[in-house]
Amino acid sequence: MFEENFRMYEPADILIYVQDRGVVLKEKSLVAYHKEFGKIVSVGTEAERLVENPQENILVSSPLRQGIVADYMVAVKLFSYLLNKAFGKKTFRKPAVAVCVPKGISEVEKRAAEDVMHQAGAGEVMIADIPLEQFVEEMSIKSPKLYQKYKIVIGIAKEEPENYLREQLSCILDYAAQAGISADRVEELLRQEKQTV
Repeated sequence: MFEENFRMYEPADILIYVQDRGVVLKEKSLVAYHKEFGKIVSVGTEAERLVENPQENILVSSPLRQGIVADYMVAVKLFSYLLNKAFGKKTFRKPAVAVCVPKGISEVEKRAAEDVMHQAGAGEVMIADIPLEQFVEEMSIKSPKLYQKYKIVIGIAKEEPENYLREQLSCILDYAAQAGISADRVEELLRQEKQTV
């Protein structure tokens, strides 16, 4: 079932911060699953090892594209796993969670991220388009009540943002090739675009 929509996106870096404990978890946004049965076999850094050492019948996917939800169901499984790993399954109430997403994402994309977190086990969800470190620093000073409420903060970012750029360029070149546009013409268009910025 996963294989029908399979595409390998550049994974995001996911951090889970807990008040008074700091960052308790750091993982890649990767899910490895059996391509025939759809069963998830590993998540995060463990799944990353399968990218480096591929196994027959195992696919590795990132449900996030540049930090934005691209595969809803797999994203729910990813964050459910990460929250359980960070806090254990014995939770008596759904925690309030703040999620730091990439700057500039649309309201629809923010709602998708919020819905994913609810399905993954979060209670109230707050979406912020600023880095995790900035959120923690600003909220602790400017909005202490909210800071106390959202004791769990999930950061979705990229430590090597040039990898996202390479992914975008690869998509552009693939599209250009399909449309019969040469790489030289793409380069020319990029130079023209640069002059207008």
